[in-house]
Amino acid sequence: MQRAETLAATSVAVALTVLGLKTVAWWMTGSVALFADALESVVNVAAAGAALVAIRYASMPADANHPYGHHKAEYFSAVLEGALILVAAFIILNEAWSSWVNPRTPELPLAAVAVAVLATAINAGWSWVLFRRGRALQSPALVADARHLLADVVTSTGAIAGLTLAMATGLLWLDPLLAAVTAVNILFSGVRLMRESVGGLMDEAMPPRP
Repeated sequence: MQRAETLAATSVAVALTVLGLKTVAWWMTGSVALFADALESVVNVAAAGAALVAIRYASMPADANHPYGHHKAEYFSAVLEGALILVAAFIILNEAWSSWVNPRTPELPLAAVAVAVLATAINAGWSWVLFRRGRALQSPALVADARHLLADVVTSTGAIAGLTLAMATGLLWLDPLLAAVTAVNILFSGVRLMRESVGGLMDEAMPPRP
């Protein structure tokens, strides 16, 4: 549990770092897709914090009120993460629609692209670490956090691609369109995460690990 808690605490630090980078990238471009990307990172910070609290609570020993321990607290964190993903997706869809109706001309300095790519690379690398260690430690909260970050990587990739295509072709609607597409993608990710987490709370049999 100590290793899981250390990983969860590191996730909070990584999420804060990535949020800072994505906020800078959005400020430099004014892109709705990068705004959506930064918003998703706000959710990442909250989700990472929830995972840390859940893991700490799950590590508490069994007591009179919880004779089987507190390990299922991690599933509650995973359900919360799924709900946060859904909220972020709907907010992104709303922003994408506003930008579709009232197109804006974003800017695309090379430095902003570099910052956005760096933030995405950090999330991708940390997601891979959390998947490996979360499965090894059998931690639902860490695996849920890894899936959340993976959804964020997809969002970020779509945002960068949308902004680049919009600026290269002059088709400003590509920016909000790809923001909407990535929002739909993370909607499915959030639904799947919540379904699996509720299954854990209901003692649904887990598939064998590879």
